[in-house]
Amino acid sequence: MEKIRERRLPTGWYPVSKTETLKEIENFEKQSTKYKSSFKGNYGGVIPHAGWYFSGDLAAAVMRALKGINPELVILYGGHLPDGEAPLITLAREWETPLGNMKMAEEIALEIKETFGVLEDYSQDNTLEIQLPLIKYFFPSARLLALRLPASMEAAKLSEEIIKMALNVTEKIVLLASTDLTHYGANYDFAPAGHSKKALEWVKNNDAGFIELALGLKTEALLLHADKNQSACSSGAVAGLTAAVRAAGALKGGLLGYKTSYEVAPSDSFVGYAGIVY
Repeated sequence: MEKIRERRLPTGWYPVSKTETLKEIENFEKQSTKYKSSFKGNYGGVIPHAGWYFSGDLAAAVMRALKGINPELVILYGGHLPDGEAPLITLAREWETPLGNMKMAEEIALEIKETFGVLEDYSQDNTLEIQLPLIKYFFPSARLLALRLPASMEAAKLSEEIIKMALNVTEKIVLLASTDLTHYGANYDFAPAGHSKKALEWVKNNDAGFIELALGLKTEALLLHADKNQSACSSGAVAGLTAAVRAAGALKGGLLGYKTSYEVAPSDSFVGYAGIVY
């Protein structure tokens, strides 16, 4: 187990210095009026994981909506793992961020590894790391438990066991699932609606189907939708989240915001992003 897991994403994904990081998050705070919901965040949420330039404001808005929980533990599910892959867990005492090291829930992580045979995650992966400075900012006293889940019901069932284990330690928990939605265009070798202006509308409709299932906590159905329609790059994270928050008592989610990278930087290739709270 690493003592301190160092930053692995290159410059450009998120700021490097403390000053730059705080300035960027403060800018996100000024944009908070863009993302409003009548839902009070009681359990957790779905957050995008592109570079902060594209989707950091939406990820920040979700965490802001959950800030009132004042959690002692944040469980972060990442992905980029297809069905058939094994779940992965980060083992470290701390994880480096520009705002200071994030303390990890190492005891729970080791118990999960030993109890369920989960493999240690050594990879550089943006689904987890891109979120760390935001988690550190909005939940400064929390410890972090970070896993990447494959797109499978087996991983969702593992998540149910993890939340039961975590609730034995504390009831003040925030659960986060990190995923982007449809990746469209030549850059992603996926363009079922061609390259006309209709493509953007097609992507929005495709994403809406996945979002509706996520809002309704339809774990198995959202996995099937993502597999059939390529509507999420990390559907396993959302499956794990929906299974866990449902087990913790959540009944439904609320859509805080939706956007695409096209709105930030118009291109023939673009990605969808959603922010959901439960």
